[in-house]
Amino acid sequence: MIDIETDQIIGLEVMDESMLDDPLFTPLLDQALEISGKAHPIRQVLGDGGYDRIHILNTMEKREIKSGIKTRENAASRSTGSPYRAECVRERVKSGGYREWTNITQYGMRWNIEGVFAAVKRIFGESVTASSRE
Repeated sequence: MIDIETDQIIGLEVMDESMLDDPLFTPLLDQALEISGKAHPIRQVLGDGGYDRIHILNTMEKREIKSGIKTRENAASRSTGSPYRAECVRERVKSGGYREWTNITQYGMRWNIEGVFAAVKRIFGESVTASSRE
């Protein structure tokens, strides 16, 4: 995770290509909240459709963090395990559709992390190898 205003890394997990991103969301958010502290609270999280998961949106609602996560086109607008997710789906529809939603949420700013990834890859290369996980 990065702070899109400063491009500072505020959460980092190293994994291999066999792992999914969404199980690491809560540990990354915990790191980001600890680093950001009360002086610079996290108000919103931006993420692609890979983060459109009930447990992620429930975590964000519990921590009072606004979602900028792209929900699926055919997502239900009524609660099926996450009233907050259903609310996010309704907000996207109410805003006038995907394009308008991206402007309201500043969804395009999530691409800042790609610049940070590129910088890390320039330093360490495309992959890192080790003889053990530690």
